[in-house]
Amino acid sequence: MVENKLEKPREIKKHSMSNVIIVTLIIGFIILIVCQVVFFGFAMQERTRTAATAQDDAGSSSNITLTASDIMLVSCSDDDLTDAVMAVKRAIVNIDIAGGDVGSANRRSGPALSFDVPSSAALATNEETLGSGVIVDARGYILTCYHIIKDYPNVNVSVFSSSSVRQVYKADVVDIDAENDLAILKIEPDRPLPAAKLANSDLVKITDTVLAIGSPFGFEHTVTEGIISDNKRSVVIGDAVYKDMFQTDAAINRGNAGGALINGEGEVVGVNTAIASPSGYFSGISFAIPINKARPLLLKAIDG
Repeated sequence: MVENKLEKPREIKKHSMSNVIIVTLIIGFIILIVCQVVFFGFAMQERTRTAATAQDDAGSSSNITLTASDIMLVSCSDDDLTDAVMAVKRAIVNIDIAGGDVGSANRRSGPALSFDVPSSAALATNEETLGSGVIVDARGYILTCYHIIKDYPNVNVSVFSSSSVRQVYKADVVDIDAENDLAILKIEPDRPLPAAKLANSDLVKITDTVLAIGSPFGFEHTVTEGIISDNKRSVVIGDAVYKDMFQTDAAINRGNAGGALINGEGEVVGVNTAIASPSGYFSGISFAIPINKARPLLLKAIDG
């Protein structure tokens, strides 16, 4: 009897130990599963984060929402070009043969045209337009091409106000750089003139957007758009070789020479000077003198 009473507690104790072991194993298994789940979730988050980072580095935007303020266009908009033209427009002048009245004048721009032979009629004008020029100093200094004025020691310069009224001045040739086809004229204005801002033409790259402004066939302030096709073109004009010229497909015609080639900021990068054309009219290839070539002449004539 006594042995039976002792065996009973021993059996209970065995069962209790077994239950503890089983419960411990179950709890351990549950903890193991939970740890695996947590670790797997962390690994997936890290993998997702790494993939997103790689996509960002590669420039992918599939998982990114961009607003308009995050995007910057690489090309010029119409508003940019409008601002560029307005920034320099009043600094572009017209150069004519001297002999006309000097003073204020208000006339319709350009010669009379007809529908039958517009190219011939466009050249039939009572005023021969030699070319264009750029006001580079408010005191009346004007940059233009030497070949425009070399046969005309006396020329007139037409300066235009914001209301399209022009003031005509007699101009004197201050200095020339025949090697680079550049000349400086001087007029005596009765007020400070709007001067163009000059860019660093060494920074101009192929495919940059440019605008040519001048007076082709007497049409003042005509604006044409193109790109820089080459920024270091050597061309032969007559017996002279002109190196490191800008080539552009912006339309340049008779009367445009001496006008400004500007960038999208309205800064002068070059001086329009020549075209390559079997017909004598624009055919897609034009040339301009980089404005940095004019800096020594400007310093000598204006600041010298």
